[in-house]
Amino acid sequence: MKRHSLTILAATGLILLATGVVEAQRGRGASTGMGHEVIKPEIVTVSGTLERIETGPCQRTTGHAFIGTHLYLRADTGRLLNIHLGAAYAVESFVDKLETGRTIEVEGFRTEKLEQDHYVAKTVTADGRTMKLRDDDLRPVWAGGARDFREDRRSRRFSGRRGDRW
Repeated sequence: MKRHSLTILAATGLILLATGVVEAQRGRGASTGMGHEVIKPEIVTVSGTLERIETGPCQRTTGHAFIGTHLYLRADTGRLLNIHLGAAYAVESFVDKLETGRTIEVEGFRTEKLEQDHYVAKTVTADGRTMKLRDDDLRPVWAGGARDFREDRRSRRFSGRRGDRW
């Protein structure tokens, strides 16, 4: 009887531990993304000097990718802007070509759930190259519904495979 109780207790502990890990990976964003919203946020243009790039678990994700990439730009006003690009695998080949100290321009949006100076990018322009991340409905281009994952209106389409897409 005592052995049976210990087995049940151990199994319960493992289940609780696994649940915590899954919840930690999911992020704390909304349950659905902006692509599902009827009223879209205003698109704004921000720019600044690229200070750093961070790729890692994203606390505000609403999608299936738990690892996201953020750009940190120093605006002319001195504010540090956190630009959420999206799934790391989808932006990897573009981000690999970015260099700190370069000027970056972002068309993006904010929601009331984001902290001040945090933006979600729709497009990012650097060194004459533009990366389109979200369609006009703000749905990520890697999410399957957007069909326009290309640079500078070229016809290279996102194939869903890794590699140089830019």
